Amino acid sequence: MAIRIVTDSTADLPADMAASLGITVVPLYVHFGDEQLRDGIDISSEEFFERLQSESRTPTTSQPPAGAFRDVYRELSADGSEIVSIHVSSKLSGTFASAQQGAASLDGAEVRVVDSGAASMALGMAAIAAAEAAVRGDSADDVVAAAEDVLGRTHMLVIFDTLEYLRRGGRIGRGMELIGTLARLKPIATIRDGEVAAAGRVRTKGKAIEEVLRRFSELRPLERAGVVHATTPDECDYFAERLHGLAPGIPITQGRIGPVLGVHAGPGVLGATVVTAPPADAGGSPPTGE
Repeated sequence: MAIRIVTDSTADLPADMAASLGITVVPLYVHFGDEQLRDGIDISSEEFFERLQSESRTPTTSQPPAGAFRDVYRELSADGSEIVSIHVSSKLSGTFASAQQGAASLDGAEVRVVDSGAASMALGMAAIAAAEAAVRGDSADDVVAAAEDVLGRTHMLVIFDTLEYLRRGGRIGRGMELIGTLARLKPIATIRDGEVAAAGRVRTKGKAIEEVLRRFSELRPLERAGVVHATTPDECDYFAERLHGLAPGIPITQGRIGPVLGVHAGPGVLGATVVTAPPADAGGSPPTGE
């Protein structure tokens, strides 16, 4: 029996990659006043960041309704397929709860809903792992286990130009607030226990990139990596090139932060994610890090 993989638009997976892996992406919503736009469908990242920087009003976001998940699950399970649905941290969004409600309202379909505790490419890595396991013909339980295994080996660091957008959206913790009060510093954040958490601060964007690369070098050997940007594709390319130097031969996915995460991250943000090699390949216990 086939296993279908579902995630949401905060995974920041390139559309062609999601399509090639058979991953269905359910969009979250961006609101400019009364205007409601589906992330990545009604508004692209490029269009969004242009509006974010030109309009005075602050956009807001919302999760997909349970009915959107129900409809997707119904369509994907029509041929008897089981579904594994992996979503952004429940501490950052109500998307996971909506997915659960959508699954509960659908009779006769086997749907497993997973709270990734992650966002952006860290969530994307879990969706990729699940899709690859599904292609191998693994059972639904094994597909979930594959995603959870990768999540346990995933490390994400994000470099912000400003914390203003996180502050506006109420997604900033006390540690991040402290960093935000220090002038002319580039904050580095991670997601810890499902929430945005401080991971450091440096003087310039260039030094922040070097610091992230230094930390990732200590996590080697690596299995795969990903880099995302909001408005700085050249920095994304440079980051990916440096990651190739750290771990030659591993797949590195480059993407762009979508509108929903962009509401909270703001322009100029740059994120990188690495998945460490499994313990057997690494020659010991999984490494620890941010």
